[in-house]
Amino acid sequence: MKWITIFTLVFTITLSGWTEEIQQPYRKAIEQDFKFRTADPTGERNFFEVSFEVPPQIIAPGTYYDYMLGSYNGQALKMQPETSAPYGYPAGGYYHAFMYQETANSQRRIYYTYIDPNWDISAPSAISSTAIREGFSTVTIDPVTANPFVTYHSDLDQVDPEWECNISYDLFNVIGGYGLWSQPFSFFFAPTPGFEQYNVFWWPVVHTGPSPLEDHRRIHVYGNYVPDSGLAMYNSLYAYVDVQYNENAFNYDFTEWTYQTFPKFDYWQDDQIKRAIKDMAVSDDGQVAFIGHANDSLFIYHSTDYGENFELYMQEAHWDVFNPQNLDESYVFENSNGSPADVFIEPNGDGGHYNVLFTNNNTRLVFMTAFGINTVETESNQQYYPAHFHPKIVYYDINEGMFDFVDLQFTGVDAYDDQPMISYDLDENGEVDSWDENGLVEFANIWPSFWVSDYQDGAFHYSNFKCSQNEEYGIMVAIFQDGRKAWEAYLETPGYEDWNETSEIAICVSTDHGTTWSDPVYLNANPEDENYYEELDGMIPCYIYPCDKLEHLEDFSFRLPIAFFDDNSYGAFNPNGHGQSNGGVQMFAVLKIDISTPSAEPNEIIPLLKLEQNIPNPFNPITEISYQLLEPGKVELAVYNIRGQLIKTLINEIKPAGKFFVTWNGRANDGHQVESGIYFYRLKTETDSRIRKMVLIR
Repeated sequence: MKWITIFTLVFTITLSGWTEEIQQPYRKAIEQDFKFRTADPTGERNFFEVSFEVPPQIIAPGTYYDYMLGSYNGQALKMQPETSAPYGYPAGGYYHAFMYQETANSQRRIYYTYIDPNWDISAPSAISSTAIREGFSTVTIDPVTANPFVTYHSDLDQVDPEWECNISYDLFNVIGGYGLWSQPFSFFFAPTPGFEQYNVFWWPVVHTGPSPLEDHRRIHVYGNYVPDSGLAMYNSLYAYVDVQYNENAFNYDFTEWTYQTFPKFDYWQDDQIKRAIKDMAVSDDGQVAFIGHANDSLFIYHSTDYGENFELYMQEAHWDVFNPQNLDESYVFENSNGSPADVFIEPNGDGGHYNVLFTNNNTRLVFMTAFGINTVETESNQQYYPAHFHPKIVYYDINEGMFDFVDLQFTGVDAYDDQPMISYDLDENGEVDSWDENGLVEFANIWPSFWVSDYQDGAFHYSNFKCSQNEEYGIMVAIFQDGRKAWEAYLETPGYEDWNETSEIAICVSTDHGTTWSDPVYLNANPEDENYYEELDGMIPCYIYPCDKLEHLEDFSFRLPIAFFDDNSYGAFNPNGHGQSNGGVQMFAVLKIDISTPSAEPNEIIPLLKLEQNIPNPFNPITEISYQLLEPGKVELAVYNIRGQLIKTLINEIKPAGKFFVTWNGRANDGHQVESGIYFYRLKTETDSRIRKMVLIR
């Protein structure tokens, strides 16, 4: 499932921009009358259950802005540390920032709410005291003070009609509570020093990470700017500043910004006309990454020195697939001259609304996006087929320098092979799966976006893929809204009458830092469906924003706070003109996720594993390996060479739950000393496995 790395460059860098406040696809959609057959995930990969620990509660009633209320990328709901320094106030609550419009004629503003550890929700309140149009906020938390930083865009200076990217913070640590917000100030503005040619900045994202300066934190931001070409692309400006809370002045000093740009993104924008779909992630050990895709390439700009220098790695993500034929032998995909088109699968720019997470001891980055079908001719004409929209998990292994992907909602024969699922050949036998009564090729309905009116608006404007994790236990969650059945109802497909204006919340789970994934579990408000949850009764849930942290409760259950929008009328009226102009309600809920297997007895639980990096590494001749087993079971720990040949079996026995330590002295099963080189050690139970790499140097 690995592909050849095709390009590596080293740069000291920057990021992407745009001419309109609302994102728009830069390719023209081709609307074909495809025939979709009803298809559902098999459920064979399910091993968990979902319930509501806290049922949906109202955050903000009556908002008339009903589109992507949190942000396109980054995170909109963040958890505080348990204690706020320097005065020791208890914290542990949650900050949520979102767009809110009180009436149909009022300004769209950035509001926030604070949810305390007892799930009491504060009344929503504007962050800024100035009533101007604001939009697309993200949140990060100072891990020392527990203070939130919120970014958003607006015409803050009111001097010109251009937009700036702004930041504000709440001094929770001063009063031991919420509501003491600083005046917002701009970090991307016209003229930004060194980048005076850019006047408009949109959609900022903010993260907090460690700083090379003692007792400081480094705040990382990026915002999208209008490039010289004026095209609506994704060029971005990146900046960081080292901050420290000043007890005497009751503030942070944000004066010393460092700005950078990413030349490769500019090249794609101005010369190759590619859009760099991406997000930023910051680790707790000083790594910074911009990761995503651009047409036929997956890429990562990666820094190991707090964002000061970056390396660019690119990897091809292009798969040629056969062009399906109808029963009359005509081809589904034809060129403009009527000849059969060359068909391929690549990452889909419509799947760009996601966040990225460092995981697996900061050796892996994971995000959810989408791949889709296109042809050589439509690609060259800057066109695409938005109906073919297939969710994937993509991850990048830092140690190996390689990307990988997983078929998420639907799979072919193997979700983990190097072939993306083909929606007209799920059995991967190289032939069309089925035709309709008119002899036309049928495509599996694999298109999860909350949808109304047309393919393009559905795929681009309603996709919102977000992930959360518990790093300690290796648990990750991908959550998104699914409108496939509501779409069938809209098309008046027999059997889907009960799904009119009824979307679903879809959740997938990984127990191994994003390597393998479950099929989705669905939550909906359809009383006639097996996935009906009475807590959602009467709701149309969409634009779901999970908390950044998945909290461990007890045994094998985890807590996931979420914010979501309950639309009063199906579809985003503002800005897309779908549904009625009657707004909706921003909601908060807490999900409980119980990890189990569907085929097991009620008390049979998947042993959640933790396998640590060996110490020391590299080593000569002895190293120690530690692992944790959270459920009794048979365990095998073995060492393999780079060809996959077994070298040494360290453990092969039944173990109780607990933490264990094993040493390896560099000898094989026959007692001879092995040579210097790279070796892998794998921890395996009957239901799960982990693998790591180590280096022996003699």
